[in-house]
Amino acid sequence: MTSAPPAEPAVSSEATKASLTAAKAPAAPRVAAQSIPNSPAAALERVNAYFNSIDQLTAHFVQSSTNGQRSEGTLSLKRPGQLHFAYAPPSTLEVVSDGRSVAVRDKKLGTNDVYSIRQTPLKFLVQDRVDLAKDTKVQDVQVGSDGMITVRFEDSATLGGTSKITLRFDARANALKQWTVLDAQGYETTVVLSDLNVSRRTSAEAAN
Repeated sequence: MTSAPPAEPAVSSEATKASLTAAKAPAAPRVAAQSIPNSPAAALERVNAYFNSIDQLTAHFVQSSTNGQRSEGTLSLKRPGQLHFAYAPPSTLEVVSDGRSVAVRDKKLGTNDVYSIRQTPLKFLVQDRVDLAKDTKVQDVQVGSDGMITVRFEDSATLGGTSKITLRFDARANALKQWTVLDAQGYETTVVLSDLNVSRRTSAEAAN
């Protein structure tokens, strides 16, 4: 698989009661903006720390590719290992990881292609511990004045040859915004995330 896609949320039967309670409760304090890293090394450390702090994550995604195709859906993951990309109709794709392998399913065609998770360019999403400098070949790290961090790296272990990955991370919001994967055949896919909902590991789990 050259570039991964996304998954979906659920609502509780207590939603109405909860919303009424929330309406009476005081507004939650706004999360303060994070500082902007002052060096490429600090920026890379911030990105690694972000991934390593995630326990569970859900998000909406929009995916576009060099052939003009565009699709969207939802992404959910539980680290380490579990990942689910679900495309919204009319797409019939689904991508699921159990920590050992990644299955790319097409419900319309009835196909189920399975790959080792080590061969996918998005293993940084599900690894228990992420260190991009050790796990990949980092090519460039840039920090914009707006707090946007851009990390470019290569992964030679991906299926079909080396993939080039670009991450964009908002340091002020402390959130992953998008990634682009350019595979060995020159096929480029960009995934943009929004509506992120992240639950964090405990400090002890994140440090291990």
